[in-house]
Amino acid sequence: MRFFFVTLTLVSALLLSLSGCVSTARSYGFPEQAFVFEEEQQESLNTPELTFYSKNQVITPAPNEVDDNQKIFEPLSCGETFCQMDWSGWLMRPFSSPDRERIDLTYPYASTSDGRLAIHHGVEFPNPYGTAVRAAAGGEVIFAGTDDGGLIGPYQNFYGNVVILKHSGQFNDEDLYTLYGHLSSIDVKQGESLETGDILGKVGASGVASGSHLHFEVRYENNNYASTTNPVLWFSPLSDQNSTMTGTIAGRILDRFGKSVSETSITLQKLNTNGTVVKTYYLKTYAQDGINPHPALAENFALPDVPPGDYRLSFVVGTLYEVLFTLEPGMLGFINLQVN
Repeated sequence: MRFFFVTLTLVSALLLSLSGCVSTARSYGFPEQAFVFEEEQQESLNTPELTFYSKNQVITPAPNEVDDNQKIFEPLSCGETFCQMDWSGWLMRPFSSPDRERIDLTYPYASTSDGRLAIHHGVEFPNPYGTAVRAAAGGEVIFAGTDDGGLIGPYQNFYGNVVILKHSGQFNDEDLYTLYGHLSSIDVKQGESLETGDILGKVGASGVASGSHLHFEVRYENNNYASTTNPVLWFSPLSDQNSTMTGTIAGRILDRFGKSVSETSITLQKLNTNGTVVKTYYLKTYAQDGINPHPALAENFALPDVPPGDYRLSFVVGTLYEVLFTLEPGMLGFINLQVN
């Protein structure tokens, strides 16, 4: 049985045992804190609702309107600090085992590497030079070549050898586009139709690249650099070494005026049954310029392939905020907070 509660208090000491699916939100530093939820928060978030069948954390798509290629969700609105839903994804990873399927977390989507780099419009898959790159879904090759003769990214020869696939009507009757950049070689031609998993090229370091890796983008509705979204949220979670499904964490943190907070540091700690930290992840909310959230989530941070279990998420926006929750295998856990 899942259960849920939220508390918000100023405390000097914390003694908490986590079990089941529990979510607790706290802030520290002010005598009184108030989160804005449900109707008030919905006005500021301005996003459509998901369909719920209970008051627990599991969110389900509307019945009789979902098929394998069009998993139609209305953007998230669970009215709680934390909720989760089954997240089976729309795309497969562009690599298959034994090649590396995990995304590099040092330069994630919408990050700037602490201001040292341009805002990232995709994610990176480090793999050795010449590793086969596969189609993330069935689609049409609409570009295959070098980008030195036209503007596909922010400037010419940004991606080097690059392939773009169009996936017609892949989400909510809208088209998705996947881009595969920095390739060493291209194995397809414009106009070809590919199936999921077909090899389209090989990993390289062409264009503006540091070391061999695949630069991967997901573009929603339009095939341009301004239409990218976070690829993390289009994939299914991976299984770990014990064949247990991992999960995905995402969320939105808004300021008191309902605006997304940008490049705010977040600490995510995995806890064992007695509350001891066993693993720590460090991430940031999105840098905002030219960045788009997933059309069903309106998120401003995300982290893929997180082991299931008990977690504490914390960040500082004027004061310290904490959320404690339990993530289940194969789920997308979503944190939804507006701070004072």
